[in-house]
Amino acid sequence: MFITIPLILIGLSLVGMAVIIQRKMPYLRKLSPEAHEVSDNILEDFFPELIIWFSQIPWHQYRQVSLQELEKGLRRLRLVFLKIDHASARLIQKVRHINHAAHIEHAVSVQSETSIEAIEPEKTAMVAEPEPEDLKGQEQQLIIEIAQNPKNVVLYETLGDLYLKMGNIQDAKEAYEAGLGFNPDNQNLARKYSKLLKKDEVIV
Repeated sequence: MFITIPLILIGLSLVGMAVIIQRKMPYLRKLSPEAHEVSDNILEDFFPELIIWFSQIPWHQYRQVSLQELEKGLRRLRLVFLKIDHASARLIQKVRHINHAAHIEHAVSVQSETSIEAIEPEKTAMVAEPEPEDLKGQEQQLIIEIAQNPKNVVLYETLGDLYLKMGNIQDAKEAYEAGLGFNPDNQNLARKYSKLLKKDEVIV
């Protein structure tokens, strides 16, 4: 099969060449011996009818129409590229939103696991109060994590809770405010911030 296909193509090519030569033979017989000389343009030698037909086309009449059609084609091509650009921008935004949501979900799960692990030793110790040094270490760790991921609302909430344990009401308020700045719809954080404001008013 691999041999027959090339042979068929070669045979079709030879038949096509024979047909072309047969059609040109009457024209070649009419030529004088001087006309058999090869000119500078090979297209004129082999396709004189095509050259004559091409030269008879009134290109100046179609120039304006062709330019208008070219302009329309370029405008349509530009519109297609704009649609592709808008679609790719929407896709990028969607992927970025999904990635951000997954990152927040992962941070929440990690935070919940660490909180569960921190609660279990408290149950065994029953009265184990955290030391100030431990609270300071947790504060520094949260600040480092916030510097690496400054838009994580869970970290701001955790830092505010830690400041409340340390008795730093003003720092806790600033941490809650920063978290609400990134996610004003967080009901849990808004409730904590409201209680803290009421508590601050009572103290004042």
